[in-house]
Amino acid sequence: MTDTADPLGSHEPVPSSPTPRPSPTPPADPPSAARTPNGVELRVHGVSGGHAEELLDVEPAMRVGGDRLAGFFRWRREPDTETVPGVRREIFAWGNLTSGSASRAFWLLLLPFMMINVAYWMRPGHMDGKRTGVPRAAGIAYGAGVRLSALSLTMLITLAAAGVGMDLIAWQCGGQGRECARALPWASFLVAPGSPLSTPGWSLLVGAVLPIAVVGVLWRLSRRTAADYEVVTGPVRSDHSDDAPLSHPDFWRNSEIMARLRSAHIAIAVGTVAALLLLPPLLHDLAGRDAPGATGTGPWAVGTALAILLGVVTAASTASVLIPGRDPRWNVRADRLCRALRDLALALTVLVAVYTVWPRPGWTAEGRLPGGGTMLNTLFAVQGALVLLLVVAALVLFATDRPHSGTAMRGLAGPSTAALGILLGGGFSAALVYQGARWLSGCGTIDAAEAGCVTLSPPTAYSWLQLAFSFEALIVPLVVLVLALKLRAMARARLPEVAALYSRPIEDRRTREIARARAMGRMTETVPWILATLLLPVVPLVGLALYSILTGTLVAGPVDAPAAVAGRVQGVAQSVVDAMVAVGSLIGGAALVALVWIGRSAYRDRPTRQAVGALWDVGTFWPRAAHPLAPPSYAERAVPQLTARVRRMAGENTGVVLSGHSQGSVLAAATVWQLPDECRGRVSLLTHGSPLDRLYARYFPAYFGPAAFADLSGRVSAWRNLWRVTDAIAGPVRRRGPSGTETVATAEPLPDPRSYDAPPGEARRPEILGHSYYTGDPAYAEALWRVLPKERSEEESTGVERPPRQGP
Repeated sequence: MTDTADPLGSHEPVPSSPTPRPSPTPPADPPSAARTPNGVELRVHGVSGGHAEELLDVEPAMRVGGDRLAGFFRWRREPDTETVPGVRREIFAWGNLTSGSASRAFWLLLLPFMMINVAYWMRPGHMDGKRTGVPRAAGIAYGAGVRLSALSLTMLITLAAAGVGMDLIAWQCGGQGRECARALPWASFLVAPGSPLSTPGWSLLVGAVLPIAVVGVLWRLSRRTAADYEVVTGPVRSDHSDDAPLSHPDFWRNSEIMARLRSAHIAIAVGTVAALLLLPPLLHDLAGRDAPGATGTGPWAVGTALAILLGVVTAASTASVLIPGRDPRWNVRADRLCRALRDLALALTVLVAVYTVWPRPGWTAEGRLPGGGTMLNTLFAVQGALVLLLVVAALVLFATDRPHSGTAMRGLAGPSTAALGILLGGGFSAALVYQGARWLSGCGTIDAAEAGCVTLSPPTAYSWLQLAFSFEALIVPLVVLVLALKLRAMARARLPEVAALYSRPIEDRRTREIARARAMGRMTETVPWILATLLLPVVPLVGLALYSILTGTLVAGPVDAPAAVAGRVQGVAQSVVDAMVAVGSLIGGAALVALVWIGRSAYRDRPTRQAVGALWDVGTFWPRAAHPLAPPSYAERAVPQLTARVRRMAGENTGVVLSGHSQGSVLAAATVWQLPDECRGRVSLLTHGSPLDRLYARYFPAYFGPAAFADLSGRVSAWRNLWRVTDAIAGPVRRRGPSGTETVATAEPLPDPRSYDAPPGEARRPEILGHSYYTGDPAYAEALWRVLPKERSEEESTGVERPPRQGP
């Protein structure tokens, strides 16, 4: 195997260096003996996507000078379509898996689901399944905690939809009769006295249509995307290594696990709606049975039996998400069980609906929906306990099964991401219910301060989540200010370095621009600090939820204030809290609208997609192993497609260079791990602008890191990694050596910009490229020539030198 640890050499910039161009300029056509026949440069693009013709660089005209605003062009020659002579270029365009239809913008509303799913893969311990004792117990606890947290998010969004349809409209508005009918004429069929649907039972059943519709849409979306992203080829039997979990042949075949998780989540969601339908009539029947001299106002025995059955199905569905294993026979049995539980939950919901609409003379709706607030408070307390479980499990894994030294946040990145996803899900749910109450009240307020307004009261637990959004509104500007000051200080600190590198004065504006770009490229290291700061409101929320369970009270304001703070001070405090709740509600509603707008812009506008695509594509890279209703994983289709293509070309004795930019380099690495042994020696790897080490190894240490990269290096004939200091995403790649030490394969970054002044023949200085246009850098063709498999060594043995790279 070719030595892949030798650096490409120093790339220090000099004033006369050539200017990098957006399109590559190949070396001059060499003698036929030096050409490399039957070779393919297979490019895998990053999150920015683009049209295939643009990515292939096959337009009839190519720019030979200037920039994107004003440049010089010529007709493209045949050698211009090859980075290295004799090596044809292909592109794997996967952008439509995450973009394309504008309707996919609404996937951003599933952001909390995606975050909890990503948290599953961020565990700080190994995943080979051979651990014993404390590490094994901690690993099981971590996986169980994430999957139960995902289940709680499904229940949370169901409660939010039910809070609008069943609580606000059916129960509270229906209980006010004529007042609600006057304020909401469109709801007269449901709330007006004398309407066949105005009885509490029928009104609740109609209100349940909204949460059932939400569950149905999520169910349908999950099934449709699973079918669209499914591949029909069987798994390739690659050489699986414990150091590289992504080399498992079934890693990207997650359909069976996702199917049973989907059934369990649907069962819990439907069971939540059934419980909200069942509790009000059951409590009414039990109260009537226990009243003095009463013989019972309803079939309470039937309701009690339904409650017991519903509890059993809910408990079994909850336990089913904890079933581990990838054994096909075990998954088939587990899938059958989960589907049976789902169908049983649907059947029980029908029986509960019949029980709910059973005639009950004198039954009226008063106050809030019985059981809704208790379920919500209990759910928040459980979510807080699950977050604490994840923190403990992650700390134990980090201490006992630490994968490598670069792990972010000492192993707490996963629990932090899960907590932030739960906070976002709760905040969005609270905003939905509060904004719904404001709209349904008839005059934009839930306090009904004006005549003709309907008095509506959302669950008080939501008010604390609105407070969390208010606190976030205070935290975010402070974070932005601190980051701006830090960036300014880092840029100043780099001025002497840039001045010495380019031999130019510090006070020059160009020097300041380059220093700022280099400082911006290092700002990614502040992500853990930002994440921890955004989670500050979680601590009081967990305490409040636990307090509500222990005391049975939870209100958004001072409770039982002593005399010293009574009266005026208490009134001011209550007013401030109420104002913060109202502001938080507006911020949460605006956040929902902003997510949809950003999503639509991202899929229609390329610059916007580049801005938000990095985080989104990192999140949707991973299979849905925790939350089956999260956005689909494009890698479940992209990696098998790439593997099949590369395997066929290598089998035809074609040398393949997998060239991955940004997120494309992660897909390329995942593809190499899936290739069979017979492809070794015919495939090499060229990564540029790659987040493999800087992001993936830090935040997903169980799957990426020096040990995994050493294994990856052994599977290819050669590997080169190109990066820039000005690139906020890319960085050098560490690999574990034979003695267990970590080494950096390529020590020197590419210069950016390549020259301080305008190069000969140009009137403008070269732009600072950062994360873009690696394939136009002269070092790219050099690296591609170095990693060409097999034929490279044969040509070197003939004594024919590689032709130098020349300009157009």
